[in-house]
Amino acid sequence: MYNGNGTNNGGRYTRIGGVPIKPAYLYIAGAIVLLVAIYFVMRFLSTSLVMHVSAFAGVLLLIGNLRELIGNGYGQRGSTALLNVLVGAGLIFAWLTQFLGALFWIPALILLGVATPLIFGRAGVYTAYLDTARTLVGSVRRTFVR
Repeated sequence: MYNGNGTNNGGRYTRIGGVPIKPAYLYIAGAIVLLVAIYFVMRFLSTSLVMHVSAFAGVLLLIGNLRELIGNGYGQRGSTALLNVLVGAGLIFAWLTQFLGALFWIPALILLGVATPLIFGRAGVYTAYLDTARTLVGSVRRTFVR
């Protein structure tokens, strides 16, 4: 047992960061980490190929359109880029539900719900989204930078 003077009796404790810990606790923590890793690997392998393909499509949409969205903030092309980024992020959140739980359906559905009006009235909706974002940023600045 650890007796407080820098030694441990018989090596029954392991020191991690100067704190004596019983090896049994380390084995238990290692077993828990291993079980969680196995769980995630099994979830990854059991997720259907369709979800993996949709996640890959979402990543492609994000990579292909995020630069255009940031670089080109106005006009019809910007609304298309915003639509693609929102759909891509929705696909990625839907894919994450397979691993991390159903709670990720909420942002997936919100992103797709925000993207849906862009299909019908791209320029008007895009301008409304930009104005709303500018107003929100201005409000946050006024609130926190006083």
